[in-house]
Amino acid sequence: MNRLSAVLLALPIAAWAWDGEDRYGPGVHADRYGRAFQYETADGQPVPGAVKVEPDGYGPGVGKDQYGRPVRARGLDGRLLEPLSVPDDEH
Repeated sequence: MNRLSAVLLALPIAAWAWDGEDRYGPGVHADRYGRAFQYETADGQPVPGAVKVEPDGYGPGVGKDQYGRPVRARGLDGRLLEPLSVPDDEH
């Protein structure tokens, strides 16, 4: 398989993996389990909904906003969402 075919096959997967952008309103996203979260900068400032974020732009769990700042996902309950975490409140 040539590189172009590999890239074309990966595009729909990448789009599907980030289907939760603005799911609950501007700036309020959903992770793969449906948990609502907002991105925040290192100093705890929320990232406005109009600012684009590349999830995992700096590695697992650390996104990159359009200005190059590292951002983390924080749940609306105040807990930091860790990469690859599974909700512990499921029964």
